[in-house]
Amino acid sequence: MPQDSIWSTGSRRNAVLELLLEQEKVTVRDLVDRFDVSAMTVHRDLDALEARGVLRKVRGGATMQPTAVYEGSLAFRLGEQRDAKEAIARQAARRVTPGSSVVLDDSTTALAMVPQLALIAQLTLVTNFVSIVEELSQSTDNSVTLIAIGGAYNHKYHAFGGVLAERALADLRVDLCFVSVAAIDIPRAGTFHQEADQAVIKRAMTEIADESVLLADASKFSKRALHRVVDIGRFDAAIVDEETGADDIAGLRSGGVAVEVASRSVLGDDGS
Repeated sequence: MPQDSIWSTGSRRNAVLELLLEQEKVTVRDLVDRFDVSAMTVHRDLDALEARGVLRKVRGGATMQPTAVYEGSLAFRLGEQRDAKEAIARQAARRVTPGSSVVLDDSTTALAMVPQLALIAQLTLVTNFVSIVEELSQSTDNSVTLIAIGGAYNHKYHAFGGVLAERALADLRVDLCFVSVAAIDIPRAGTFHQEADQAVIKRAMTEIADESVLLADASKFSKRALHRVVDIGRFDAAIVDEETGADDIAGLRSGGVAVEVASRSVLGDDGS
């Protein structure tokens, strides 16, 4: 019987969801072989993901919920590392000053910045993430100038991408870029994403910014992904959470990145 592998529980469950998003169905046997774990561990993973509403268990495996693909993916991402993302988002928003121009990617960490950014006077915000557009459209007390980047709509990420989005970004110049990635590989000095199209758009965002900031909770350092976004040294700063390992922080700094550690215990400006 296989033993639990080097995959952490969180990264393994993330990978199960990514497989479902790609092929719509997985089997217990395939997951046992892929992750080198027991069938009991696979069933626990599927039970946990089913409880979160992102898949449906069937005989011998699981399928994606029959609702829109993006709904399950976004709901899953919104629930992952929520406290860490909110702490990172508060810290990141402090870097933005009135009159700035900012580009945000389609990460849920960037989305968590929106309540703070909406309070900053004369801010220009650029994004391809429909959720950010939706949240800002519901606010009636902000002075944000919103530039929405269009292109090919990606249901999985609820965002626009492709060649049209890349070209639209290339015509802009902003003060700050805030980007999160699927994985950070310190030995390879790179940031990565599991999909090439997403990697291209995130790279394009860093290229139009005077200053690029990496948003990274601790889980990003234990994951793997296929496509390089940019080298670590392309970022001027990184904001991580308290759970990030000392070696990972040292690795970022050795790449010339200024690192800030966001504390979950620090209250927001509104006392929450």
